[in-house]
Amino acid sequence: MSARTALDARLLEAHAQGDTRALIALYTEAADTVTEAQAFYLTHAYVFALECAAPEVPALRARLAALGSEPAE
Repeated sequence: MSARTALDARLLEAHAQGDTRALIALYTEAADTVTEAQAFYLTHAYVFALECAAPEVPALRARLAALGSEPAE
């Protein structure tokens, strides 16, 4: 099983379990490893972080802003 396939499986499991904390971490990990879809994965991590007021919100927003995918403050 490739690393990306394993990550996809972990993402699906976290969705099935409704594990928001895991989803934030896994989507961030995906953004770090799948550069062609970095903004997509970071956006998902950001949305889940916003939903639970996670401490990762500012860092994720800054990363999206650096990609031009989120307005800078």
